[in-house]
Amino acid sequence: MRRELTERERNILLKIVELYLKEGEPVGSRTLQKTYSLPFSPATIRNVMADLEDKGYLYQPHTSAGRVPTDEGLKIYINSLFLALGEEDETLVNRLIDFLKSGKAWDREKILAKVLDFIQYHTGYIGFGVNLTENLTVENIGLFKVSSDKLLIVVNFQPDHVLHKVIRVSVPEGELPKISKLLTQKFRGKTLKQVKKELIEEIESLRREISDLTFRISSHILKSLNEVNQFEVHGTSNIVNMVSGDAKRLKQVLELLEEKTLFLEVLKKFLSEKRSIGVILGSEIEPEPLSSISFVLGKFNVGLKNSGVVGVIGPKRMNYSEVIPLVENVTRALTLILNK
Repeated sequence: MRRELTERERNILLKIVELYLKEGEPVGSRTLQKTYSLPFSPATIRNVMADLEDKGYLYQPHTSAGRVPTDEGLKIYINSLFLALGEEDETLVNRLIDFLKSGKAWDREKILAKVLDFIQYHTGYIGFGVNLTENLTVENIGLFKVSSDKLLIVVNFQPDHVLHKVIRVSVPEGELPKISKLLTQKFRGKTLKQVKKELIEEIESLRREISDLTFRISSHILKSLNEVNQFEVHGTSNIVNMVSGDAKRLKQVLELLEEKTLFLEVLKKFLSEKRSIGVILGSEIEPEPLSSISFVLGKFNVGLKNSGVVGVIGPKRMNYSEVIPLVENVTRALTLILNK
């Protein structure tokens, strides 16, 4: 267990991290004293640095070099930024709303895509996000004949989400309204999560209770619902600026970013936390190539429920004091827009 920081140790640690993030070089005691006009001698600062190193918050890459924050030291700095959250940046919120209007983004899918464009443009990093539709509730289910052997399934959710899928199945014209009514009555008012659970549990009894045709349609609906969460990544080319000078690591990170399992792990970790804004360091997630990057994430809501996550993937040495408030205000604007 780490020993508690004294007020002096904490203040010096925060300044070391801030200067390191800005300059990207190990921080020496004399540089720190001059930069911040600290009321301590360089010798006193060196002693504090040595204590912080013993406690695991700093390390010295070379004997003659200054100190660099460890991930634990970086977390102390990041947590200090969370204390300043809550201030609304009306200019940024209005800029985002205007940006969405200019792109004529009115539905959830287009809104998320434009928001990620906004994020990657304003940070120079990668924007990513997901619409979590598990809490949407079913309003009705419609079945429409497209051709002799094709059927269009339309599931309307509240609030403001539509799933449509064309499946190959032959259905007598007169059966469509009956099956639509049956499925709507069964699932209206239930969340997507509940519907999927019931379909999994009851799909065999559905085969026995009603026609084999309805069973096959229900199976297609379940398959479609399992694909419904919208996940997007924008600005992947910016990874070149984040992992420069290391072609092997660049290739490894790009391959990982293409795998949704990575993002699902990050989202699972973040959604398990109570805070609405969070930072997850790459070192907290396997595998090792991610140790040089970080994730800044924020939850947005429709009603009282978490409806999605947007975030930034950037280098571990990013400007958190700018990126964290940006993500916070983007989620605030998203919540405002989606609840109108």
